[in-house]
Amino acid sequence: MPEGNQSPSYLVVLSGQVALAVGGKIIRTLGEQDIFGLEPLLLKKPSPYSAYALQECRIAKYGSEALDHLIRESPRMVQNVLVSIVHQLTQTISYLLDPPEPFQADEDRICFFKDNQVIYDAAAAGTEFYRLISTEGGLRVTEGGKEIAKIFNSGEFFGFPGSHADTCVSSIGESAVEKYGLDDLDIIIRDYPEKARQIMSTLIKRISDMTE
Repeated sequence: MPEGNQSPSYLVVLSGQVALAVGGKIIRTLGEQDIFGLEPLLLKKPSPYSAYALQECRIAKYGSEALDHLIRESPRMVQNVLVSIVHQLTQTISYLLDPPEPFQADEDRICFFKDNQVIYDAAAAGTEFYRLISTEGGLRVTEGGKEIAKIFNSGEFFGFPGSHADTCVSSIGESAVEKYGLDDLDIIIRDYPEKARQIMSTLIKRISDMTE
């Protein structure tokens, strides 16, 4: 969900983890049963933050009628909403007074990019490679200024060292990616076999596409 969203609805995190950010800066993180996106619905104001999935999530979306029904018929759910809002308020104040490390796991690797911002440029690349977390419109892959592919799928890796020197990857809309170094490969292969499988699948698909 981008900053400035005006959809009169709200969202509930059913599973996974979501980050809320303003101007690319994390202001709070949400977990299961947390609610966000109420500003357009209750305050009639655009959403002041962007929302990014930090891992695979299930999100439920409700409109104003659902909120009215909830308030009238389900005091327990109203309590859950208030608990989530108080928790987020407390967390936001904590971030403002004493900004912590953004997240606990691989969160220090997470980078946010705006529309048309370059994420990866092979001509200036080091030893990093990337994994897509979330995106509004996908990632545009170009070679020599010509678009050759788009990346849409969360979890897909890109930007491996050795890519064609003219390769460039940029964001379409707002995107969040995770950055890795070659030193991380041993850890990924040892501890995260599914990520290793994703890397292999990505490379094989690229080779197949190039062959075609």
